[in-house]
Amino acid sequence: MNKIILKIMLLLSLFVFILSLALFAQPSEKSLIETWETIQKNDPKTVVFQKKEENHYRFETEIFPFDGELRVLNISIDDRMRDFKYGYITGVIELELVNLPESFWKKHSFSYSSWSQNNVLYYDQKTGKWLSSREYYAKSRKDMTGNPLVRFRNIFTNLPIIILIFFIVSLIIISVKIQNKNKKYIDFAHDSTKKSLELSQKHLILDEETNKILKEILEVLKNKSG
Repeated sequence: MNKIILKIMLLLSLFVFILSLALFAQPSEKSLIETWETIQKNDPKTVVFQKKEENHYRFETEIFPFDGELRVLNISIDDRMRDFKYGYITGVIELELVNLPESFWKKHSFSYSSWSQNNVLYYDQKTGKWLSSREYYAKSRKDMTGNPLVRFRNIFTNLPIIILIFFIVSLIIISVKIQNKNKKYIDFAHDSTKKSLELSQKHLILDEETNKILKEILEVLKNKSG
């Protein structure tokens, strides 16, 4: 029993230790550059990413035509948003692709802008890790989705669509009710017409029989008088 309690205490201590590391971990330029290097290497469009010396890399990508030196000029960490509920610390790698031709920006500015998103990272204070732009947006969307205020805002934003759907459904229901009511009137009119026709038929038959009887009486009277 004592051994079980000891194991539980050790596990709790380990958990608290790991949690404290995450809570008190601080972003650093070293962790930022290391994460950025990993992101660049793991990018499926990267052909070559090789560190030659400090802040100097050989770089080639399929996103735009470049095979040459990538030089890191500056590393910037902005923690002004760290105290907000969903606040993240931003890390930026400012760099230069050496000897780019002047025509590059006219031809490939969009593809360069898309690639450069990997040069902006976001530090998650809960996990103590730097996130890529894609990871950051995915996590932010998940965090914001669970926020009741955001849910209410989404409902309010979609209110015109909800009203429109309600209006269309109401029109369909009213239309169906009117059709059913008209059908009842049509069925009633049809039954009434059918009964009137049957009654008229009976009257015709009765008239024919009456005329036949009258004709027979006239014949009898005529024979008696003759």
